[in-house]
Amino acid sequence: MKIISKFTFLASAATVALLAGCSKNDSQVADLEERVRYLESQEPTLSHGFQIEEIGKLYPSAKSTESGLHYIVEQEGDGETPSKGQTVTAHYHGTLLNGDVFDSSVERGKPFQFPVGMGRVIKGWDEAFLDMKKGEKRKLILPAQIAYGLRGSPPVIPPNSVLVFDVELIDFK
Repeated sequence: MKIISKFTFLASAATVALLAGCSKNDSQVADLEERVRYLESQEPTLSHGFQIEEIGKLYPSAKSTESGLHYIVEQEGDGETPSKGQTVTAHYHGTLLNGDVFDSSVERGKPFQFPVGMGRVIKGWDEAFLDMKKGEKRKLILPAQIAYGLRGSPPVIPPNSVLVFDVELIDFK
């Protein structure tokens, strides 16, 4: 069973609840607050399945895949999708579930390139980008199992973290 810090998850859930209050009606905010109280009463271990269930509750409009990848298409793309091994050029903005930014090609002003489907990036990225079209923008929500797993990526990504990425597929060759 994968373990996540109860405090980290609860802080993330509380932040989401507060942010949700900015755009949700009172009953939705109350539901999120109730969810945080429920999480506080649970044991400090969260399985991959539990992470996926919680992601679905925090992002109810997201589509999900068998691996646990959740995504929201924010802008449709055009044409074909990249093939395994092609070099993808993409922009991304990565945050922890609580909104803390850990990395951003957008802020650096330089897109990131990688061979898609070759295991050179986290599993969730390989899966997501193989399914995207040029110009497409998505919000990706990745459970730890298809992100950095139990190790995390210290010091910026804690172990067993759910990650949120805003990504744009600029090009592929």
